[in-house]
Amino acid sequence: MKSSRFLLQPTASAGFLSQTFHASLPGERRRFILKVGPDQPVARKFSRHLRAFEREAAAYRLLRPLSGKFVPRCIASASTPDGSDGLLLLEEIFPSRTGDQIRGLSFSELSSVVQSIGAVHAKFWNSPQLRKSQALPLHHYNRAQEAGKTTLSFLRSCGTLLTKKEAKRVLFFPPRILRALREAKRRPVTLIHGDLRADNLLFAPSRVFIVDWQISARGLGAFDLARLIGGSSARPLTPGDQQRLVGIWHETLQRRGVPRYRRLDAWRDYRLGVALALSIPLTNGPTLLQLSDRGRKIARLMIHRFFQNAETILEI
Repeated sequence: MKSSRFLLQPTASAGFLSQTFHASLPGERRRFILKVGPDQPVARKFSRHLRAFEREAAAYRLLRPLSGKFVPRCIASASTPDGSDGLLLLEEIFPSRTGDQIRGLSFSELSSVVQSIGAVHAKFWNSPQLRKSQALPLHHYNRAQEAGKTTLSFLRSCGTLLTKKEAKRVLFFPPRILRALREAKRRPVTLIHGDLRADNLLFAPSRVFIVDWQISARGLGAFDLARLIGGSSARPLTPGDQQRLVGIWHETLQRRGVPRYRRLDAWRDYRLGVALALSIPLTNGPTLLQLSDRGRKIARLMIHRFFQNAETILEI
């Protein structure tokens, strides 16, 4: 496929809210990724509701000091007024491999991701610059405030995927989610990715790059950890394993200048994040089941992974 300047080729994988292409200029060695709006009506509706391109463009502007280190360099970005469509031209990370949500991530891979997202969180910890960004609202943690309603919809759509024990446990989730939401509002705020999972990670030889910032927002940094660990670990992790990962994150924050935030605070916030992350399968599970064979596989994995982790960390 040819454009007026770039040669374009679809990437092997594409997100729900966008289409992505490998882009190159004839005779040049530099490689790029071109990201444009989705062509499916359902996806465009979601993108409009989330103002996905407006958010991602705003996030990459803020992330410029970290570009080429933990996120790709953004060469150009634009968004339509309603945020549903636009474009981003990103420098391609090469060589790199994309994480796989179905395969999951090893403990070593999780450790590397935790350091990368920790650097982002530290940069924007209680940041006045972040608070001024109208395009990056406070995160709603996958409609956590509607946990009661989404639980009923989830049981209707996904009930057949649950064991009897899981089906009973789901009814105890909404009060825990809502309590965590209230407590999170009193905790430090930073720039959070909001969808930190294996499919949104690029593993380069010496570091991990985080991509797809379309639902980024202001919020509880430890939510990103809970979303990552609970949803993408290839194997169930013990509380001790997870404390080690939270410790790596906390050390990254301290090393990068976050003051007066104890390891005990980090673990408490992580537990809040684990509770809030239960809203992810409740909200996303029914949608994923309707998308594709891969979507259905991810829905099943996501439900069991998040439910199991909540039992491990919160005993619910």
